[in-house]
Amino acid sequence: MSIDPSVPLGPQLERLEDKIERSLDEVCTAPSVKDVDTGELIKIEETLAIAAEAAKEAVSLRRRLRKDREASSGDDQPQAGA
Repeated sequence: MSIDPSVPLGPQLERLEDKIERSLDEVCTAPSVKDVDTGELIKIEETLAIAAEAAKEAVSLRRRLRKDREASSGDDQPQAGA
């Protein structure tokens, strides 16, 4: 999932956070790594990769949201010399 500029950032962030939660829950409820076969271990690896990618995108969105909030709060400040 990449950031879609036509969709509000808040809902995109919520979807990414949900994806991270689901992925981590899936990995945490999996049997011990010592007890799984190679195929199951590959699935765990892929699930962690999905969570990592979603986390990277969530970080980007949070930074963008913070930057947008800072920019909009700066608009409320009186301009010097105005």
